[in-house]
Amino acid sequence: FIAAFQAPIIMMSQNRQAARDKHESIIDFAINYKAEQEIDDMQQHLHRMEAELAEIKELLKAEE
Repeated sequence: FIAAFQAPIIMMSQNRQAARDKHESIIDFAINYKAEQEIDDMQQHLHRMEAELAEIKELLKAEE
């Protein structure tokens, strides 16, 4: 008898937790995606700086 009343409450609780978990996973994905984009941007910037430094070194060697 008690189980008949507990079952719907337990199911509602599990459904709410599943919805919370799904929401949190969506937020985690968005944060990870944004972080990945920022890392890619920083890597591109570092590559440009590296190329510019190599160019400056070549110019300095040419002047000597």
